[in-house]
Amino acid sequence: MGNNYRGGPPGFVRVAENNDDATTLVYPEYSGNRLYQSLGNLRTDPKAGIVIPDLESGDVLYVTGTTEILIGKEAAALLPRSNLAVKVRIVEGRFIRRGLTFRGIPGEPSPYNPPVRFLATERPAPDAQSANKRVVYAKLIKKELLTSSIGRFRFSVSDAEAAGRWKPGQYVALAFEDELGAGYSHMCDDDPSSLNDDLVRTFTVSSSMQGNLPDDEFEITIRNVGKVTNFLFRQNIRAGLEIPLKGIAGTFTIHQPKGEVVPFVAGGIGITPLLAHLPQLVLGRIRLFWAIRAKDIGLAIDTFERFPRLGKSTIVYISGGADESETMPRLKEHGAQAFPRRMLPTDIQGLDGLSNIWYVCAGTQTRQAVVSWLSGKEVMYEDFNY
Repeated sequence: MGNNYRGGPPGFVRVAENNDDATTLVYPEYSGNRLYQSLGNLRTDPKAGIVIPDLESGDVLYVTGTTEILIGKEAAALLPRSNLAVKVRIVEGRFIRRGLTFRGIPGEPSPYNPPVRFLATERPAPDAQSANKRVVYAKLIKKELLTSSIGRFRFSVSDAEAAGRWKPGQYVALAFEDELGAGYSHMCDDDPSSLNDDLVRTFTVSSSMQGNLPDDEFEITIRNVGKVTNFLFRQNIRAGLEIPLKGIAGTFTIHQPKGEVVPFVAGGIGITPLLAHLPQLVLGRIRLFWAIRAKDIGLAIDTFERFPRLGKSTIVYISGGADESETMPRLKEHGAQAFPRRMLPTDIQGLDGLSNIWYVCAGTQTRQAVVSWLSGKEVMYEDFNY
Protein backbone atom coordinates (compact mmCIF):
# COMPACT_ATOMS: atom_id res chain seq x y z
CA MET A 1 0.00 0.00 0.00
CA GLY A 2 1.36 3.42 -0.95
CA ASN A 3 0.81 6.64 1.02
CA ASN A 4 1.56 9.80 -0.94
CA TYR A 5 0.94 13.53 -0.71
CA ARG A 6 -0.55 15.63 -3.51
CA GLY A 7 -0.73 19.41 -3.21
CA GLY A 8 -1.10 22.54 -5.26
CA PRO A 9 -2.73 25.95 -5.27
CA PRO A 10 -6.32 26.22 -4.00
CA GLY A 11 -8.55 24.65 -6.63
CA PHE A 12 -5.96 22.32 -8.17
CA VAL A 13 -8.40 19.42 -7.66
CA ARG A 14 -11.35 19.95 -10.02
CA VAL A 15 -14.84 18.45 -9.84
CA ALA A 16 -15.42 16.92 -13.28
CA GLU A 17 -18.81 15.44 -12.46
CA ASN A 18 -21.22 15.76 -9.54
CA ASN A 19 -24.75 14.43 -9.97
CA ASP A 20 -27.03 11.65 -8.81
CA ASP A 21 -25.20 9.12 -10.94
CA ALA A 22 -21.57 9.92 -10.18
CA THR A 23 -19.02 12.24 -8.58
CA THR A 24 -15.64 12.49 -10.25
CA LEU A 25 -12.55 14.44 -9.22
CA VAL A 26 -9.55 15.25 -11.42
CA TYR A 27 -6.12 16.55 -10.51
CA PRO A 28 -2.93 17.08 -12.53
CA GLU A 29 0.29 15.24 -11.80
CA TYR A 30 3.03 17.82 -11.29
CA SER A 31 6.73 17.34 -11.90
CA GLY A 32 8.29 15.01 -9.31
CA ASN A 33 11.20 12.60 -8.97
CA ARG A 34 10.11 10.68 -12.08
CA LEU A 35 9.94 7.35 -10.27
CA TYR A 36 6.16 7.28 -10.84
CA GLN A 37 5.65 5.05 -7.80
CA SER A 38 2.24 6.54 -6.99
CA LEU A 39 1.02 6.10 -10.54
CA GLY A 40 2.49 2.62 -10.65
CA ASN A 41 0.51 1.68 -7.57
CA LEU A 42 -2.68 3.04 -9.11
CA ARG A 43 -2.02 1.21 -12.36
CA THR A 44 -1.58 -2.03 -10.41
CA ASP A 45 -4.65 -1.43 -8.24
CA PRO A 46 -6.87 1.55 -9.19
CA LYS A 47 -8.64 1.65 -5.83
CA ALA A 48 -7.64 4.65 -3.73
CA GLY A 49 -8.53 6.47 -0.54
CA ILE A 50 -8.08 10.22 -0.36
CA VAL A 51 -7.94 12.45 2.71
CA ILE A 52 -8.62 16.16 2.20
CA PRO A 53 -7.93 18.06 5.46
CA ASP A 54 -8.74 21.63 6.42
CA LEU A 55 -5.89 22.35 8.81
CA GLU A 56 -7.37 25.62 10.05
CA SER A 57 -10.80 24.32 11.07
CA GLY A 58 -9.85 20.70 11.69
CA ASP A 59 -12.55 19.46 9.31
CA VAL A 60 -11.62 16.52 7.12
CA LEU A 61 -13.14 14.81 4.09
CA TYR A 62 -12.47 11.12 3.47
CA VAL A 63 -13.33 9.61 0.09
CA THR A 64 -12.70 6.29 -1.58
CA GLY A 65 -12.91 5.64 -5.27
CA THR A 66 -11.57 4.12 -8.44
CA THR A 67 -8.84 5.92 -10.31
CA GLU A 68 -7.95 6.26 -13.98
CA ILE A 69 -4.58 7.58 -15.16
CA LEU A 70 -4.78 9.92 -18.14
CA ILE A 71 -1.67 10.35 -20.29
CA GLY A 72 -0.86 12.79 -23.10
CA LYS A 73 -3.83 13.79 -25.26
CA GLU A 74 -6.31 12.11 -22.91
CA ALA A 75 -5.07 14.27 -20.02
CA ALA A 76 -5.02 17.45 -22.09
CA ALA A 77 -8.52 16.83 -23.43
CA LEU A 78 -9.99 16.77 -19.93
CA LEU A 79 -7.54 19.08 -18.12
CA PRO A 80 -5.85 21.33 -20.71
CA ARG A 81 -2.10 21.94 -20.33
CA SER A 82 -1.66 18.62 -18.50
CA ASN A 83 0.41 15.71 -19.75
CA LEU A 84 -0.52 13.54 -16.79
CA ALA A 85 -3.72 13.60 -14.76
CA VAL A 86 -5.62 11.32 -12.41
CA LYS A 87 -9.39 10.94 -12.52
CA VAL A 88 -11.08 9.61 -9.38
CA ARG A 89 -14.63 8.27 -9.53
CA ILE A 90 -15.91 8.54 -5.96
CA VAL A 91 -17.50 5.42 -4.48
CA GLU A 92 -18.07 6.68 -0.97
CA GLY A 93 -17.28 9.77 1.09
CA ARG A 94 -17.48 10.91 4.67
CA PHE A 95 -17.12 14.43 6.05
CA ILE A 96 -16.13 14.78 9.70
CA ARG A 97 -16.31 18.19 11.31
CA ARG A 98 -13.32 18.95 13.56
CA GLY A 99 -12.04 15.46 12.90
CA LEU A 100 -8.36 16.47 13.22
CA THR A 101 -6.77 16.56 16.65
CA PHE A 102 -4.37 19.33 15.60
CA ARG A 103 -4.54 22.66 13.80
CA GLY A 104 -2.33 24.54 11.39
CA ILE A 105 -1.92 28.08 10.16
CA PRO A 106 -1.51 29.16 6.52
CA GLY A 107 2.09 29.39 5.42
CA GLU A 108 3.81 30.86 2.41
CA PRO A 109 2.54 29.13 -0.78
CA SER A 110 5.15 27.01 -2.49
CA PRO A 111 6.86 28.85 -5.36
CA TYR A 112 6.70 25.57 -7.27
CA ASN A 113 2.89 25.71 -7.48
CA PRO A 114 1.76 26.32 -11.07
CA PRO A 115 -1.48 28.19 -11.80
CA VAL A 116 -4.71 26.24 -11.43
CA ARG A 117 -5.54 24.19 -14.51
CA PHE A 118 -9.23 24.35 -15.30
CA LEU A 119 -11.31 21.64 -16.92
CA ALA A 120 -11.95 21.96 -20.64
CA THR A 121 -15.66 22.25 -19.80
CA GLU A 122 -14.97 25.18 -17.47
CA ARG A 123 -12.73 27.23 -19.74
CA PRO A 124 -12.38 25.86 -23.24
CA ALA A 125 -8.73 25.96 -24.22
CA PRO A 126 -7.78 26.59 -27.85
CA ASP A 127 -5.93 23.82 -29.61
CA ALA A 128 -5.50 24.18 -33.34
CA GLN A 129 -4.18 20.65 -33.60
CA SER A 130 -7.24 18.93 -32.16
CA ALA A 131 -9.43 19.51 -35.22
CA ASN A 132 -6.88 18.64 -37.88
CA LYS A 133 -3.51 16.99 -38.39
CA ARG A 134 -1.76 20.02 -39.83
CA VAL A 135 0.77 21.80 -37.62
CA VAL A 136 0.25 25.57 -37.56
CA TYR A 137 3.04 28.08 -36.92
CA ALA A 138 3.03 31.82 -36.32
CA LYS A 139 6.10 33.58 -37.74
CA LEU A 140 7.22 36.88 -36.23
CA ILE A 141 7.49 39.39 -39.10
CA LYS A 142 7.38 42.81 -37.42
CA LYS A 143 8.12 44.36 -34.02
CA GLU A 144 7.37 47.92 -32.89
CA LEU A 145 8.28 49.27 -29.44
CA LEU A 146 5.62 51.73 -28.27
CA THR A 147 7.14 52.35 -24.84
CA SER A 148 10.07 50.93 -22.89
CA SER A 149 7.93 47.96 -21.84
CA ILE A 150 5.08 47.74 -24.39
CA GLY A 151 5.40 46.53 -27.95
CA ARG A 152 3.31 45.51 -30.94
CA PHE A 153 4.22 42.23 -32.64
CA ARG A 154 2.94 41.04 -36.02
CA PHE A 155 2.82 37.38 -36.99
CA SER A 156 2.02 35.54 -40.21
CA VAL A 157 0.24 32.18 -40.00
CA SER A 158 1.66 29.19 -41.88
CA ASP A 159 -1.75 27.62 -42.54
CA ALA A 160 -4.61 30.09 -42.16
CA GLU A 161 -7.22 27.47 -43.06
CA ALA A 162 -6.08 25.09 -40.34
CA ALA A 163 -5.73 27.86 -37.75
CA GLY A 164 -9.15 29.34 -38.45
CA ARG A 165 -10.10 32.99 -38.74
CA TRP A 166 -9.98 34.98 -35.54
CA LYS A 167 -12.63 37.50 -34.43
CA PRO A 168 -12.30 40.78 -32.48
CA GLY A 169 -12.00 40.10 -28.77
CA GLN A 170 -10.36 36.69 -29.18
CA TYR A 171 -6.89 35.59 -28.17
CA VAL A 172 -4.20 33.38 -29.66
CA ALA A 173 -2.37 30.65 -27.74
CA LEU A 174 1.32 30.34 -28.63
CA ALA A 175 3.62 27.53 -27.43
CA PHE A 176 7.19 28.46 -26.50
CA GLU A 177 8.36 25.09 -25.17
CA ASP A 178 10.74 24.46 -28.09
CA GLU A 179 12.40 27.85 -27.59
CA LEU A 180 12.44 28.18 -23.81
CA GLY A 181 11.96 24.68 -22.39
CA ALA A 182 14.88 23.66 -20.18
CA GLY A 183 14.09 19.94 -20.01
CA TYR A 184 13.39 17.92 -16.88
CA SER A 185 14.57 19.04 -13.45
CA HIS A 186 13.40 17.71 -10.10
CA MET A 187 14.02 21.06 -8.37
CA CYS A 188 14.93 24.52 -9.64
CA ASP A 189 15.45 27.02 -6.84
CA ASP A 190 16.57 29.74 -9.25
CA ASP A 191 13.26 29.63 -11.13
CA PRO A 192 10.79 27.37 -9.28
CA SER A 193 7.77 28.41 -11.36
CA SER A 194 9.46 26.98 -14.46
CA LEU A 195 9.13 23.37 -13.28
CA ASN A 196 5.46 22.95 -14.12
CA ASP A 197 5.28 25.70 -16.74
CA ASP A 198 4.06 24.43 -20.11
CA LEU A 199 5.23 27.73 -21.68
CA VAL A 200 1.94 28.19 -23.50
CA ARG A 201 0.85 31.82 -23.39
CA THR A 202 -2.33 33.53 -24.54
CA PHE A 203 -2.37 37.03 -26.03
CA THR A 204 -5.37 39.13 -27.07
CA VAL A 205 -5.34 39.93 -30.78
CA SER A 206 -5.12 43.73 -31.09
CA SER A 207 -5.36 44.02 -34.89
CA SER A 208 -8.67 44.44 -36.68
CA MET A 209 -10.27 42.15 -39.24
CA GLN A 210 -11.12 45.26 -41.26
CA GLY A 211 -7.60 46.68 -41.21
CA ASN A 212 -4.85 46.56 -43.80
CA LEU A 213 -3.46 43.18 -42.77
CA PRO A 214 -3.88 40.06 -44.92
CA ASP A 215 -6.14 37.32 -43.55
CA ASP A 216 -3.11 35.24 -42.58
CA GLU A 217 -1.58 37.92 -40.32
CA PHE A 218 -2.43 39.21 -36.85
CA GLU A 219 -0.93 41.53 -34.25
CA ILE A 220 -0.66 41.41 -30.48
CA THR A 221 0.16 44.37 -28.24
CA ILE A 222 1.84 43.20 -25.05
CA ARG A 223 3.79 44.28 -21.99
CA ASN A 224 7.20 42.85 -21.17
CA VAL A 225 6.41 41.13 -17.86
CA GLY A 226 7.97 37.65 -17.86
CA LYS A 227 10.11 35.00 -19.46
CA VAL A 228 8.06 34.61 -22.64
CA THR A 229 7.39 38.28 -23.31
CA ASN A 230 11.01 39.13 -22.58
CA PHE A 231 12.00 36.52 -25.15
CA LEU A 232 9.78 38.19 -27.74
CA PHE A 233 11.10 41.65 -26.94
CA ARG A 234 14.67 40.42 -27.49
CA GLN A 235 13.91 38.90 -30.89
CA ASN A 236 15.53 40.14 -34.08
CA ILE A 237 13.00 40.02 -36.92
CA ARG A 238 15.65 38.70 -39.30
CA ALA A 239 15.94 35.57 -37.15
CA GLY A 240 12.62 34.33 -38.57
CA LEU A 241 11.17 33.09 -35.27
CA GLU A 242 8.34 30.56 -35.74
CA ILE A 243 6.14 29.55 -32.79
CA PRO A 244 3.51 26.78 -32.78
CA LEU A 245 0.04 28.34 -32.82
CA LYS A 246 -2.06 26.19 -30.51
CA GLY A 247 -5.32 27.87 -31.33
CA ILE A 248 -7.64 30.87 -31.25
CA ALA A 249 -10.44 31.34 -28.72
CA GLY A 250 -12.32 33.83 -26.58
CA THR A 251 -15.75 35.46 -26.58
CA PHE A 252 -15.15 39.05 -25.42
CA THR A 253 -17.32 40.74 -28.05
CA ILE A 254 -18.31 44.40 -27.83
CA HIS A 255 -21.84 45.09 -29.02
CA GLN A 256 -22.99 48.59 -29.96
CA PRO A 257 -26.79 48.71 -30.19
CA LYS A 258 -28.19 51.35 -32.51
CA GLY A 259 -28.21 54.78 -30.90
CA GLU A 260 -26.51 53.69 -27.66
CA VAL A 261 -23.23 55.01 -26.26
CA VAL A 262 -21.05 52.09 -25.13
CA PRO A 263 -18.76 52.62 -22.10
CA PHE A 264 -15.40 50.81 -21.94
CA VAL A 265 -13.01 50.87 -18.96
CA ALA A 266 -9.40 49.94 -19.76
CA GLY A 267 -6.48 49.49 -17.42
CA GLY A 268 -3.18 50.04 -19.24
CA ILE A 269 -2.65 47.29 -21.80
CA GLY A 270 -6.31 46.32 -21.30
CA ILE A 271 -7.08 48.53 -24.29
CA THR A 272 -6.14 45.65 -26.64
CA PRO A 273 -9.56 43.98 -27.15
CA LEU A 274 -11.10 47.38 -27.91
CA LEU A 275 -8.42 48.05 -30.54
CA ALA A 276 -9.55 45.01 -32.52
CA HIS A 277 -13.17 46.21 -32.43
CA LEU A 278 -12.67 49.91 -33.23
CA PRO A 279 -12.96 49.81 -37.05
CA GLN A 280 -16.43 48.27 -36.81
CA LEU A 281 -17.70 50.65 -34.09
CA VAL A 282 -19.04 54.19 -34.33
CA LEU A 283 -16.32 56.02 -32.37
CA GLY A 284 -18.62 58.91 -31.53
CA ARG A 285 -20.74 56.45 -29.55
CA ILE A 286 -17.87 55.07 -27.47
CA ARG A 287 -16.87 56.40 -24.04
CA LEU A 288 -13.43 55.19 -23.10
CA PHE A 289 -12.24 55.57 -19.50
CA TRP A 290 -8.54 54.69 -19.63
CA ALA A 291 -6.34 54.34 -16.53
CA ILE A 292 -2.71 54.29 -17.56
CA ARG A 293 0.74 54.79 -16.07
CA ALA A 294 2.75 57.83 -17.08
CA LYS A 295 5.52 55.71 -18.56
CA ASP A 296 2.96 54.04 -20.87
CA ILE A 297 1.64 57.24 -22.43
CA GLY A 298 3.30 56.20 -25.68
CA LEU A 299 0.62 53.51 -26.03
CA ALA A 300 -2.14 56.09 -25.71
CA ILE A 301 -0.51 58.44 -28.24
CA ASP A 302 -0.04 55.57 -30.70
CA THR A 303 -3.69 54.55 -30.28
CA PHE A 304 -5.00 58.06 -30.93
CA GLU A 305 -2.75 58.44 -33.97
CA ARG A 306 -4.10 55.21 -35.45
CA PHE A 307 -7.72 56.07 -34.54
CA PRO A 308 -7.88 59.89 -34.64
CA ARG A 309 -11.58 60.14 -33.76
CA LEU A 310 -11.21 58.07 -30.59
CA GLY A 311 -9.53 60.86 -28.61
CA LYS A 312 -12.70 62.93 -28.35
CA SER A 313 -14.47 59.97 -26.75
CA THR A 314 -11.71 59.29 -24.21
CA ILE A 315 -10.85 60.34 -20.67
CA VAL A 316 -7.33 59.33 -19.60
CA TYR A 317 -6.33 58.95 -15.93
CA ILE A 318 -2.56 59.05 -15.52
CA SER A 319 -0.77 57.67 -12.46
CA GLY A 320 2.90 57.42 -11.63
CA GLY A 321 4.11 61.02 -11.82
CA ALA A 322 3.07 62.36 -15.20
CA ASP A 323 4.98 65.34 -16.59
CA GLU A 324 1.93 67.56 -17.13
CA SER A 325 3.83 70.12 -19.17
CA GLU A 326 4.63 67.48 -21.78
CA THR A 327 1.98 64.77 -21.45
CA MET A 328 -1.24 66.76 -21.18
CA PRO A 329 -0.76 68.84 -24.36
CA ARG A 330 0.04 65.71 -26.39
CA LEU A 331 -3.16 64.00 -25.27
CA LYS A 332 -5.28 67.14 -25.70
CA GLU A 333 -3.97 67.52 -29.25
CA HIS A 334 -5.96 64.36 -29.99
CA GLY A 335 -9.07 65.69 -28.26
CA ALA A 336 -8.77 63.52 -25.14
CA GLN A 337 -9.44 64.72 -21.63
CA ALA A 338 -6.61 63.89 -19.23
CA PHE A 339 -6.24 63.96 -15.45
CA PRO A 340 -2.97 63.36 -13.54
CA ARG A 341 -4.53 61.02 -10.97
CA ARG A 342 -6.04 57.60 -10.53
CA MET A 343 -9.57 56.81 -11.63
CA LEU A 344 -12.16 57.32 -8.89
CA PRO A 345 -15.62 55.77 -8.39
CA THR A 346 -17.27 59.12 -9.10
CA ASP A 347 -15.62 59.18 -12.54
CA ILE A 348 -17.89 56.40 -13.80
CA GLN A 349 -20.88 56.48 -11.46
CA GLY A 350 -24.13 58.25 -12.19
CA LEU A 351 -23.33 59.13 -15.80
CA ASP A 352 -26.28 59.86 -18.04
CA GLY A 353 -26.70 58.78 -21.65
CA LEU A 354 -24.59 55.62 -21.49
CA SER A 355 -25.60 52.03 -22.15
CA ASN A 356 -26.44 49.90 -19.13
CA ILE A 357 -23.85 47.38 -20.35
CA TRP A 358 -20.26 48.29 -19.45
CA TYR A 359 -17.12 46.61 -20.82
CA VAL A 360 -14.01 46.29 -18.68
CA CYS A 361 -10.53 44.98 -19.43
CA ALA A 362 -7.98 45.53 -16.69
CA GLY A 363 -5.82 43.77 -14.13
CA THR A 364 -7.57 41.86 -11.35
CA GLN A 365 -7.49 44.59 -8.68
CA THR A 366 -8.64 47.36 -11.04
CA ARG A 367 -11.32 45.17 -12.56
CA GLN A 368 -12.71 44.16 -9.16
CA ALA A 369 -12.80 47.79 -8.04
CA VAL A 370 -14.56 48.93 -11.21
CA VAL A 371 -17.14 46.14 -11.00
CA SER A 372 -17.93 47.14 -7.40
CA TRP A 373 -18.33 50.78 -8.48
CA LEU A 374 -20.78 49.79 -11.21
CA SER A 375 -23.32 48.16 -8.92
CA GLY A 376 -26.61 47.76 -10.77
CA LYS A 377 -24.96 47.75 -14.19
CA GLU A 378 -24.31 44.75 -16.40
CA VAL A 379 -20.53 44.39 -16.62
CA MET A 380 -18.79 42.36 -19.30
CA TYR A 381 -15.10 41.88 -18.62
CA GLU A 382 -12.05 40.21 -20.08
CA ASP A 383 -10.55 37.62 -17.76
CA PHE A 384 -6.75 37.40 -18.00
CA ASN A 385 -6.77 33.91 -16.42
CA TYR A 386 -7.03 31.99 -19.67
